[in-house]
Amino acid sequence: MPDELTIAGDRVPVTAEASQAAPDRTRPRRMLWKAGTSARAAGGTGTGRAPRIMVLDGLRLLAALSVVLFHFLAGYGTIPWQRTAGELFPALHRIAQFGWLGVAFFFMISGFVICMSGWGKSLGHFWQGRVLRLFPLYWAAVVLSSAAARLGPHVPGEPKVTFGQMLTNLTMLNEPLGVHHIDNVYWTLWVELRFYLLFSLVVLLGSGYRRVATFCWVWALGSVMAPASGIPLLEQLLMPRWAPFFIAGIAFYLVRRAGRLEAETVGILALSWLLMQHRLPEIMAGEGHGINWKVCLTAVTAMYLVMGLIALGKLDRIQWRWLPVAGAISYPLYLVHQSLGVRVIWRWNEQWGAWPTLLGVIAGLVLLSWLLHRVVERPLTRLLRRAMGSPGGQPQKLVA
Repeated sequence: MPDELTIAGDRVPVTAEASQAAPDRTRPRRMLWKAGTSARAAGGTGTGRAPRIMVLDGLRLLAALSVVLFHFLAGYGTIPWQRTAGELFPALHRIAQFGWLGVAFFFMISGFVICMSGWGKSLGHFWQGRVLRLFPLYWAAVVLSSAAARLGPHVPGEPKVTFGQMLTNLTMLNEPLGVHHIDNVYWTLWVELRFYLLFSLVVLLGSGYRRVATFCWVWALGSVMAPASGIPLLEQLLMPRWAPFFIAGIAFYLVRRAGRLEAETVGILALSWLLMQHRLPEIMAGEGHGINWKVCLTAVTAMYLVMGLIALGKLDRIQWRWLPVAGAISYPLYLVHQSLGVRVIWRWNEQWGAWPTLLGVIAGLVLLSWLLHRVVERPLTRLLRRAMGSPGGQPQKLVA
């Protein structure tokens, strides 16, 4: 759904807090920005590496779990229970209907993190980081999901998976090639890739407040005009439905980097929110979510508020040790939960009972996600990094 929700989860250390160095308001605005960002990029006060924004790791896991509950209990798409989820889990079913909003939160977090991780990078280093972060686990998930589809319990209504379909899915470009996803959750990765392609313009030209802010304005306005242009490629690139979430995340990183709300970033956030509320009914209808628009709008507005607190450093004190692990397992959990979890539920829920099945499957998927991170992602990323090197010939340390 994709973040790095990226639906893909990106894990990066945060720059030092702007609050550690109050700006001199008598200096020109541009010079203030340049001086402030240089100090933060260098580590702020010189006390060492800046702390990680651990709360983002926890929010990624929360978003992933909300998508898991949506697919298991909301009753859309493949239904893994012999009886309806509304009968088995009446209260949880009503809550799970809104779990798809975790995808929107993934996209907002991705805008924040990709702007942060791409700041000051060369285009080669930026894409190397994206490939190393996204593909090793994705390849493993495609193989696992394909094997489960061919060898595991068959869920009614599920199409067969061919070997050619699996190979095409490995590129992550199967959607524009007209090949169905092995797992429906992969559609968010194609959204993420298009966001990376757009943000490559910023990386190529060089990161800076003015360039990033201009990028947000142009993308927001372009996403409004794209549907009326009659050019399908333009609409594909500018993604009118999802652009407001990415733009909001980028703007929140600008707030984080400046250490305060600026009039321009407030304007970008306000425009993104207004565009979001306009697109929300379209998203709900397109994804088949026949639920209350006001509740969805309230939930997304709460996401804006939480990201605002993070941008202003108000949640930096949350440094629980388990949060980096939560961030590490969120991506593999998102990738494999539907293709594997639905089959287990369908096959054994009547023997085990509803609640033991639900809790057991989620616990098993969390454990599997941790194993995929440790046993697959880490070694495969090291091998891929060595194979890729860096554009300048030196190994590039992965920041993701």
